[in-house]
Amino acid sequence: MMALKLLWRSWRGGQLGLIFGSLVMAVVVVTSVALLADRVERALVKESSNFLAADAQVRSSREMPSQWLAEAHDRGVMTAEMALFASMVYSGDYNHLASVKAVQDNYPLRGVLTLSETPFATKPEQFQQVDHGPQPGEAWVDSRLLPLLNMNLGDRLDVGEVSLRATRVIVEEPDRGGSFSLFGARVLMNWEDLAASGVIQPGSRVNYRLLLAAGDDDLADYLSWLEPQLAVHDRLLSPDEAQAGLTDTLAQGRRFLLLAGSLGVVLAGIALALASRHFAVGQTATVALLKSWGVSARRVRALYWQQTLWLGLAGSLLGLALGWVIHEVLIVLVRELLPVNLPAPGWRPWLTGLATGLLCLLGFALPALWHLPALSPLVVLRRDMPVQLVGAMRRLLIGVVVVAAMLLWYSQSLAMTLAVLGGLALTAATVMGPGWLLLRLLRHLGNRAGSVWRLALGNLWRRRVQSLVLLAGFASAMAILMTLVMIRTSLLEEWRWQLAEDAPNHFLVNVAPHELAGVEKLLADNQLQSVGWYAMVRGRITLIDGQPPSEELVDSNEALRRELNLSWSSQLPEGNVVEWGAWWDQLGDFSGRYGENVAPVSIEQDLAEEIGVTLGSRLTFNVGGLTFEGLVTSIRSLNWDTMTPNFYILFPEGYLEKFPRIFMTSLYLPQDQKPFVNELLREYPTVLVIELDMVIDRIRTMVSQVTHGLELMTLLILGCGVLVMLSAVKLSMGERLQESAILRTLGSTGRRILTVQSLEFGALGALSGLLAASGAELALFLLQRRMFEAPFELHWALWACGPLLGALLVGALGVLYTRQSVTRPPLQVLSGL
Repeated sequence: MMALKLLWRSWRGGQLGLIFGSLVMAVVVVTSVALLADRVERALVKESSNFLAADAQVRSSREMPSQWLAEAHDRGVMTAEMALFASMVYSGDYNHLASVKAVQDNYPLRGVLTLSETPFATKPEQFQQVDHGPQPGEAWVDSRLLPLLNMNLGDRLDVGEVSLRATRVIVEEPDRGGSFSLFGARVLMNWEDLAASGVIQPGSRVNYRLLLAAGDDDLADYLSWLEPQLAVHDRLLSPDEAQAGLTDTLAQGRRFLLLAGSLGVVLAGIALALASRHFAVGQTATVALLKSWGVSARRVRALYWQQTLWLGLAGSLLGLALGWVIHEVLIVLVRELLPVNLPAPGWRPWLTGLATGLLCLLGFALPALWHLPALSPLVVLRRDMPVQLVGAMRRLLIGVVVVAAMLLWYSQSLAMTLAVLGGLALTAATVMGPGWLLLRLLRHLGNRAGSVWRLALGNLWRRRVQSLVLLAGFASAMAILMTLVMIRTSLLEEWRWQLAEDAPNHFLVNVAPHELAGVEKLLADNQLQSVGWYAMVRGRITLIDGQPPSEELVDSNEALRRELNLSWSSQLPEGNVVEWGAWWDQLGDFSGRYGENVAPVSIEQDLAEEIGVTLGSRLTFNVGGLTFEGLVTSIRSLNWDTMTPNFYILFPEGYLEKFPRIFMTSLYLPQDQKPFVNELLREYPTVLVIELDMVIDRIRTMVSQVTHGLELMTLLILGCGVLVMLSAVKLSMGERLQESAILRTLGSTGRRILTVQSLEFGALGALSGLLAASGAELALFLLQRRMFEAPFELHWALWACGPLLGALLVGALGVLYTRQSVTRPPLQVLSGL
């Protein structure tokens, strides 16, 4: 009870405000990101069943045994059968090799089908969602099947011997597995029409699937019975297997968010340490008085342990509540990127937030209070007695150990923890080194300036340890915020050409040579322009330097197991950079040196590394049974985000033209010209149109919403930086009050003292802004070169606005917080009352 009374007394005296605020802020940062990550992870894991359209799925090349269906019914497991196959479909004189799926009425068991009554629909209001398949006699089709068969919705198409009426357009299926198919337009029909169609004969290639859905216990019980029944050609697929890597990706995402919030925790911990030290200094008289009354050192330590525990619980609980509010705001900001239904979070985020609060107190607050029980009772009578504080290096070491423990828990990776600790240390060194030089420079400048500037800049140098701490905290938080702002404005505008309104949003593939002129004319007639035509020849790498690739290399690299798209170009394509070697125009008399039968080859650098190819390597290609040899003369890096065709392997003109080839291109198709796809496919039914307009819109939305969410988190981190500043100022408040009282006694006005303080904090903020601009510019440089692959340009707005905003923000906060130094009477301050 005494501990609570002492805690309440300290709270009423205003001594715990910053400790409590720092603690709450650390818990808020961690809890908000942990809650968001946990709920998204749970939602995606729960909804991963939608990717199978069931809770589990059996795939086989044979029809499902009736015994399996009867056993599932007896065990309360819902079932639905499907059959997938390729078949010619007809409408009048037109035909197409389609990808057909026959489903029972209750398909899908999980998830929904998205349909439309408008071909090539892109607007959400044109979509409909249903949880059942087509009725007998009906068919739902891909948009591109309608122009291919020269038909409209409501017309009939023939699948084998059965005639079906096309009633709706398929926009999305839960188990489709991709946004488009390269193997024919999709047709969805009812299971009851399958037998009447007569398309499945002995020896037909058919993929049968059995969908299963039930409660966890019932499903597990049925699967344990089913697994021994499976033959070699049967495969049981769970949602985890259908979404390979989903769990790992989500875990990595959660760890990344927590590590991103760790900077806020570190800043809040610094503020907590500074505020705790000020609190400990103020408790010396109280502890000495308690000991003079006979309270033992052990009892004193127990009292402060209890106070710390109660304060930690209260601050952590409030932090958990505010963290919930912040995470709900984050959900609103990025709502369109998240699953529709987010389940309640588990216990882990709450435990993470609570543990963060208690560990912060343990690592940053208790070391400052540890010396209190050892105080002598004489401190009450003799305030000049030395107080043996826990050494700064020990407090720093304890803080680092606690931060490392939290980072290790967040990341679950020792290597990542060490990397983040190294990054934090490097950041502190890069800030404090230049910061110390700048403070020293300001001191020399202040000595040559007027009295007001001399006092202000002299104060910065005298309190240089606190000033450097403020510089590190504020500069780090401001650098992150400035980087995000510039990403949203400058960098995204520089990158906008990739996501611009007129960026290519459709690919035309499989254009035969004899169709090329006609397709070009059709584009011109509709005032559409492509990015240029690229030929594609299908070929396989069979030998590397005269030797077949090893089995291990083939197993580990898909490019050696399949045919690649080979192409040629006289000019280096857009987004390609020759990293090693030379382009065609720099090869000189290549044929004279190597012969007419050897072709120059340019290969993409990642593929070259994967298959062990370097400059001068000889590759043997097989194209339709014909072989020829190529010599690697250049290795290129590619920008795959340009929305233009890219190829792993390129040749100069004159080497591949003798082989069968098709052409492809990309173009921008405005929304109001979407019917052009119908016209194109009617005239050239073999052309494959890949629509990416909805994908591009999704990317734009994602970029905008993610940066909004990141900015909110950065504002929280900036708030932690503010706490660092307030804690450091609080620590020096007694000294500031003394200085102000002496100056006022000597005749200085309160206005003049406030001017000195404004200049002091303004200069500190300007330095923080300058260092933040340097850090942000470095980050932007790395992003431009590595992510956006754009030439580096200085962002002058950073250098102009950073110091100015820093001066205004830090100056205003500092003056408001230290205003009491000119409001308290000098006599009261000097007398120690």
